[in-house]
Amino acid sequence: MPAPLLCHLCLISISGREKKSWPVSRSAVYPPRAVPAVTPDHSAIRPFLLTANYSMPFVLLATQFSVPWVVTMALVVHACFFYAVVAPSCGWMVKVVTRFRTQGREVWLTIDDGPDGEASLRLSREMAERGVRATFFVKGENLEKRPEIADALVAAGHSLANHTQTHPAHSFWALRTKSLTREIESCNEALDRAGISVRRWFRSPVGLKNVFLEPILRRFGMRFVGWSIRGGDGVTCDPGAVSKRVAEQAVPGAIILLHEGRARSNEAILRVVDELRSQGYSFVIPGDEQLV
Repeated sequence: MPAPLLCHLCLISISGREKKSWPVSRSAVYPPRAVPAVTPDHSAIRPFLLTANYSMPFVLLATQFSVPWVVTMALVVHACFFYAVVAPSCGWMVKVVTRFRTQGREVWLTIDDGPDGEASLRLSREMAERGVRATFFVKGENLEKRPEIADALVAAGHSLANHTQTHPAHSFWALRTKSLTREIESCNEALDRAGISVRRWFRSPVGLKNVFLEPILRRFGMRFVGWSIRGGDGVTCDPGAVSKRVAEQAVPGAIILLHEGRARSNEAILRVVDELRSQGYSFVIPGDEQLV
């Protein structure tokens, strides 16, 4: 079977077909800010991309692969679909928040993959001494093991948000509607049982997208929060390298991504905090109306 057709048939068999859709809202127009200056409206790209991806195999069959530009178009559509799924800041598949509006020298620190038991509590105490607040994007299964950690984090001024129930990093992009809904809803329920009644932000494993994600998030009244700066501590954690990387990219309104659960995670997070504080930055949790 020709490669373009095989690629598209595989994508169709994995992703399936959406059974229900919700109204598509338009992105608001925001004033200039630090990074980047313009927020494009990608609300029309998703249906176009899905239609093109699903229809292209039939076009190839109809032309019997005899028209070079049709084959080229099929490869381009496949590449765009792949990019929309794997690129963390790409908003073609779902609207992605990558920064926030601010008039001051402020950044938003977000920490994935916790809570990490006693390490989270120690980190919270260290951050409280520095007057730093952050948002912890937690795995539901981790939170269920130590739900009391949520109280300590909230008492210290932090917020908690949804990072799926089991963190299916390798399969998230291919989950069907039922499985994807279960991942998000189960984490919301874990947050609710831990006393977190407001569940408005979601971040997928590794920033991956899924063709069913936008309508599901819309149904739950949640927004996909990405990042502006990645610390590079997701696999290995070198605190010095992480701090240097974040400090070099820091700008007002940036969303910083760091992680818990690695051997030197707390050290890396605190080094980032201390470095940015020395540059005059403060750490805030923005309101929904500030998110871009």
